[in-house]
Amino acid sequence: MSKKIISSKENKLYTIDNREFIAKGINMVCKDKSRNYIGDYKAEDFLFLKEHGFNLIRLGLIWDGAEPEAGKYDEKYFEKIDKLIELATKADIPVFLDLHQDLFGVVFEDGAPSWATFTDNEQHIRTELWSESYLISPAVQHAFDNFWKNQPASDGIGIRTHYIELLKFITKRYAENPYVVGIDIMNEPFPGTPGAAVGEIMSRFLQGGDVSAFNNPESVTAIISEILPITSKFESEILNPFYEEAARAIRSIDKDILFMFEANYFANAGIPSVLRPAFYEDGSIIENQVFVPHGYDILVDTEAYDEGGLERVGVIFGSILETAKKMGIPTIIGEWGCYPNASEAQKEQAKFLLKLFTENEIGNVYFDYSHLKDGKIIQVL
Repeated sequence: MSKKIISSKENKLYTIDNREFIAKGINMVCKDKSRNYIGDYKAEDFLFLKEHGFNLIRLGLIWDGAEPEAGKYDEKYFEKIDKLIELATKADIPVFLDLHQDLFGVVFEDGAPSWATFTDNEQHIRTELWSESYLISPAVQHAFDNFWKNQPASDGIGIRTHYIELLKFITKRYAENPYVVGIDIMNEPFPGTPGAAVGEIMSRFLQGGDVSAFNNPESVTAIISEILPITSKFESEILNPFYEEAARAIRSIDKDILFMFEANYFANAGIPSVLRPAFYEDGSIIENQVFVPHGYDILVDTEAYDEGGLERVGVIFGSILETAKKMGIPTIIGEWGCYPNASEAQKEQAKFLLKLFTENEIGNVYFDYSHLKDGKIIQVL
């Protein structure tokens, strides 16, 4: 029997007493370096979540906090993570750890430490919309390129190898904790310099900020036909092998912790994914895997996000759910929503998506906890 209170069997998740588990989860991710990436969460926050029916927490774990120097793990950081896990445990809510990044690392936003960030002296470009840097910043793109190529750090060990070793350290640390049920290997992995070409394609279709192209089936087909060869090449040649390496490393230490993986960054907007589950060297499928894709309206984080768009998110999540069906393993929507304003249109969008998740018998993890405190979006969740 699994040591974890949640495990997978075929394409579903089950609790330790063999009841089917459907996630109603919440993201708790602190990206603030001045706090050393530890959120100001109290016992009452976890009790609040329990009282409102939440049964899973995606807890952010930042590489820069965990390994501030190459090969040296920060015990004080992990002790603070341990305390948050303890609070969740006391509230009887399991946790999976999210190795979070945005724009690769702390040099640009959050994630990788500066010692693991190699930009090839390229320029960093940033606009008011932070996420646009994925598409327009050569420095961010080259940082990802060098991670995927396993560029050596100052100690001569590749940065990707350092990352795999960190995953093994985390697995060993929490192998015997029944409430740490999984590890989300990397938040929204990005292809690197090929992402610039995707940005150019999307800009051409969205000239003048007109997002109606995503409501038109013919336009969506045209966009996908141009982008899919780029993202498919990244997933098949780089991301799948990376996940396989990570899964085998984790399984060399523990068989029970859920191996949780996401599609590439552009799948968030509904671009189909060609990911597959990870396999052992002998060709057998690695046990206890969970697909945790993200999905957002393409207007997220912009002023226009308050306006809603049910047809548009229907197209986006239709693609995500189609990919999930092909996986043949359990799926949880790892991030969605992000409705800090909880406008009426946003609440309608949330209701629409929750209905879609229910119809497809799929769990979800809303982003993020900070939106619940004012009581607006929680009325829908």
